[in-house]
Amino acid sequence: MSTSERRLTAAIWSNFNHNNDLCRYQVCAQGEVIYHSGLFRISLSINRYKALSRKVLISVFIFSQLVIGTVANAQPVVSASIKPLQLIAAAITTGIGGNNEPGLIIGPAQDPHHPSLRPSERRTLYAADILLWVGPQLEAALADVIDPTSSTVINAYELTQESGLSVSGTIDPHVWLSTQNARLIAETLTQKLVLLDVENRQPYENNLDDFLSSLDMLDVEINAALEALQQTPFAVYHNAFRYYEKQYGLTHTASYTDNEELQPGIRKVLEVRESLAANNVSCLLLEPSNNPEEISQLTGRDMTLMTIDILGFDYVANKTGYRDFMLGITQSVKECLQP
Repeated sequence: MSTSERRLTAAIWSNFNHNNDLCRYQVCAQGEVIYHSGLFRISLSINRYKALSRKVLISVFIFSQLVIGTVANAQPVVSASIKPLQLIAAAITTGIGGNNEPGLIIGPAQDPHHPSLRPSERRTLYAADILLWVGPQLEAALADVIDPTSSTVINAYELTQESGLSVSGTIDPHVWLSTQNARLIAETLTQKLVLLDVENRQPYENNLDDFLSSLDMLDVEINAALEALQQTPFAVYHNAFRYYEKQYGLTHTASYTDNEELQPGIRKVLEVRESLAANNVSCLLLEPSNNPEEISQLTGRDMTLMTIDILGFDYVANKTGYRDFMLGITQSVKECLQP
């Protein structure tokens, strides 16, 4: 199926399904025919098409002509499940074609594990020619609508496992917190873009070269900022910083949970409190979903509680967005660790 046809199908499905026009005509019920092409899987029943009124069919035809005319000559549409992946993608697509900001599927105030996608976010998902997501290890709710076998789907978690850029221990889907992984994701995205958009091969590759060079400089800056603090003990509430720690020589002393959806029990809280005291820990890294007042009551000691948004919603998706995001994390970590 061509790019235009895939966007057409996704756009029609999104336009009608999510305002219930098709559901009103009972086409949304699970049926005998599976539409399986491009990035997505859609179940429809041929027998139910007869229930569509002439008015709806005419509307679909008119809408299809508009969509085909609009997208036939456009650059590939890139969508990312979460903000950090959008920041990486923007470094590659910025400045090429018209509206080239990668789409963002899971927006602010959404839980990547259990997103409740708005119609606009669903349209962003369905309209993608290339889709970046971490994988079911993070966005499990998207696994039912993303075709993992598609050549235009980039699974960031699988990339890191195959390349050896993973961390040991329990599954950690926060792969974007390593610039090494960001390099790999950007290189893979560029390869797929030049296959779909041969005319812009050189601009994509130039953007990639610029991005990789900026990451080299970024690593120098982060290492310089943290080198003197590598032996400083600190703790994390959610054990989500392992990629960042591994790359920049940090090691947390204690964590309350490996799964942010699970609250620590009394035994775990006492264990962490004992470790904090024994190692004279004065820095605890939190995330926006954590309540500092509640957590301060768990520590049993005066500590600096530093909230870090590892999803980076405050950063603009442009050529420097990912770099700015990682520098922001580093500044917060440094501020927390410094005596």
